[in-house]
Amino acid sequence: MKGITAEIRKSRHRYDFFVAAAIGFIILLWSGQSSPASADDLANGYSELFYAIPLMNTTVMPLGMAVLASRLWDVESKENCCRLLFTLQSRDSLYIGKALRGTAENLVICTVIGVSILVQGQIVGFTEPLSLSQFWWLLLCTFMVNELLFFGLLWLSIIFSSLTPALAIGMLGSLSGLFTAFFPGSIIRYFMPWSYYVSLDSIYMHWNAETRIAWFEPVAFEFWLLGVTAALTVICAICARRALLKKEV
Repeated sequence: MKGITAEIRKSRHRYDFFVAAAIGFIILLWSGQSSPASADDLANGYSELFYAIPLMNTTVMPLGMAVLASRLWDVESKENCCRLLFTLQSRDSLYIGKALRGTAENLVICTVIGVSILVQGQIVGFTEPLSLSQFWWLLLCTFMVNELLFFGLLWLSIIFSSLTPALAIGMLGSLSGLFTAFFPGSIIRYFMPWSYYVSLDSIYMHWNAETRIAWFEPVAFEFWLLGVTAALTVICAICARRALLKKEV
């Protein structure tokens, strides 16, 4: 509790939760651009959102999580403040505070996305029934991939004295995520976690180039890839903790 309280006090005027909500709001605005207009589109409204949001996540979330991770470590990276902080609290307490706060910000993002799906469906008037299994699968996958990116980027922030590497990796992920996610039959995308948003998508889009008609098909949930994501998240969290425990000040 002391570690969490310390994190809240250090970021009291930084409005990190508003930044997290803004990231989810960007996803909301972007998904609104693809709101269906015709009766056929309304009949596939939720499927279009479940297909479009992972694409938007792939573009926005890597840089967004890099910003959140670097902001959490911003105070410690300035003027070697770790030396002073380690005299006031244990390293484990500092790490747990960072991890819990980052997870809470991730929950804010996923909540905004989930609420936006429900609100948009009511406002636009989707005639397609909402699949709760696909809805919760989308939010779960978004949360887990966000956690993986957050702990990985927090690890980089702790290792390096500058926050630039974490931000650079986040920007690289935002720029390259869509390309790697759509490599047909390639295993490269499995080595780039920012493409997992699309790889875990439960909706597949068929596109007829001649008629310019698209239709959507639900696919099986990739439980094995979600398990890999969870395992990588644990590994990154452990590495970030070990990096903080061994950090020289």
